[in-house]
Amino acid sequence: MRPILLDLDDTLVDDHRSTAIAFGALLEAHRASLDAKDASALLPQWRSIFARHWDRHERGEVSFQEQRRARIREFLRRELTDAEADEALLPYLRAYEASCRLLPGVREFLERSAHIPKVIVTNGDRQQQLRKVAVTGLRSHVAAVITPEDSGCWKPDHAMFRAGARCLGVAPGACIMVGDDPVRDIAPARELGMVCFEVERGRWHEAFEGALSAA
Repeated sequence: MRPILLDLDDTLVDDHRSTAIAFGALLEAHRASLDAKDASALLPQWRSIFARHWDRHERGEVSFQEQRRARIREFLRRELTDAEADEALLPYLRAYEASCRLLPGVREFLERSAHIPKVIVTNGDRQQQLRKVAVTGLRSHVAAVITPEDSGCWKPDHAMFRAGARCLGVAPGACIMVGDDPVRDIAPARELGMVCFEVERGRWHEAFEGALSAA
């Protein structure tokens, strides 16, 4: 039996949906200061801003909280104090956490793989990711949640995957990896000899079925 490493966002939890819902709440809260009235017109801009500042966070240039503040300042195009930036982002954060849910097929996959040891390996902030794991009921299905704070590195660094394998008590090559990111999840896992299954949006079941068959 092969144990399984799992990414979290957009593999188990629908981060894409939660981001869209949270952005709608953000837009509503700041509508008076924004030119566009349609969330769909600004959401790609928000995602781009997020990606840019998250990359800075992964490189160690800013803290988790600092990248949040940088995102809202750039999006609103306003000079905000730290306290003002935190307050401005609150509608987004509250809506994001309230909308957190599992992707289609995940619950069934977890039930069918209950006998298979599993560990989550994620690049997210530890406290935020643990909240997601708790509210979606994932905690009872996994042996551990490995974040950069635990492993001292970020995916695609091999050390993240090795940390997950250690939690499972096996060599990396004995594991299966399931994730949605071909660069951060799939490529490094394959380099370590893992059997990999890439989650594609709208086709989640295929990856889960593949993992179950390979296990």
